[in-house]
Amino acid sequence: MAKVLGVLGSARRDGYTIKVLKKALEGAASISSVKTDLVHLLDYKFGPCKSCYECIRKDEHRCILPDDMGKNGDGELWKKIERANGLIIASPVHFWTADALTHLFIERLYPFVWSGELRGIPVMTIAVASNQGFQIVANRMLCEWAFTLGMKFIGGLPVHAAYLDEALLEAKHLGELIGKAALKDEKEGRKAPTDLELWLHYQNAPWKVYPHYLENLTIGTKIPSFSIMKKSLAHGKFKKKESIKLLKKAEKEFKKFTHYYNLADHENAIKHLVKASALWTHATWKEFLEEQLVKVPPPKVYRPIKE
Repeated sequence: MAKVLGVLGSARRDGYTIKVLKKALEGAASISSVKTDLVHLLDYKFGPCKSCYECIRKDEHRCILPDDMGKNGDGELWKKIERANGLIIASPVHFWTADALTHLFIERLYPFVWSGELRGIPVMTIAVASNQGFQIVANRMLCEWAFTLGMKFIGGLPVHAAYLDEALLEAKHLGELIGKAALKDEKEGRKAPTDLELWLHYQNAPWKVYPHYLENLTIGTKIPSFSIMKKSLAHGKFKKKESIKLLKKAEKEFKKFTHYYNLADHENAIKHLVKASALWTHATWKEFLEEQLVKVPPPKVYRPIKE
């Protein structure tokens, strides 16, 4: 039996958000051999990440905090996540974005970044507004978080209360899609996407990886001929030989990215941007994290780099 978990961030048990979520779960449950479970986050006790990095250091990559998202993998809510074959994350719009409880929940999924266990899990997002709107902005952020965890984005639904009736119909349809994807996850096993596969998959998602990483690696300039790797090398910001070696490789890949970017060959551009980003990640880890903070090398599933 495949399991689809609906996660509700709203503090209200009778608001617009839960109505849309229930309709999506109804769609998922209409698929034979799919079971659904609605989780109201307010029913569980968990707080913010304490940045202890134990989830990185320990081979099992579990949270040690004594709450429902911790207990070394025995937390009640954590276990629900582990058993899920598909996720529907539903949030009201607060301050133009997802609500704080949903954000907190996503933050506490941090250990899954290191274990890779959520890479490839089907996910659907819902963001519901009832005043000014900004449901599109909020849904985009939910999509961004899904990408960060390597989830397979099935669909997102930005909703305004003015068009609730239409949204309920679409929610049921998307729920059916997530149900089918969850059933496949249960029957065939979860396939973790490579970084390149993940980036290409999110090219058609509400949050597109490509332009944001370009902005990140050019320090906000979005000028491909300029990169943070080049600037760091020129200013001698990195001291360790191994991190400098990785940094030079990252800059080399970024130059290749620039070449294909200028040719408007986006698939090859993304391929080299993925490599540049991964090498930059390992260079910064080696220089700033490995000895000072985390004190261990990055786990194998985290931004792997191939020679």
